[in-house]
Amino acid sequence: MHSEHVQRADSFTCLDCGHGWEGVYDIDVTVDEHARISAAHRLEERRVPSPLESPCCPKCESHKIRIMRPGRVAAARLRER
Repeated sequence: MHSEHVQRADSFTCLDCGHGWEGVYDIDVTVDEHARISAAHRLEERRVPSPLESPCCPKCESHKIRIMRPGRVAAARLRER
């Protein structure tokens, strides 16, 4: 069995209400003796589902989400000022 810890950051925008947010996820990836891969995602020390499997807007609960590289939401907010 092999385990690895990685971090992944993503930006998200809701296509229904326009809300944008970012998240940095701690991911523990494990490969078992049969080469099966499993991943446990954590956000702020809480175990959460993968944000890529079924993203949900924290504001309106829509599932129409655009996932982007990290920093896109912060950059857009800076341009708005």
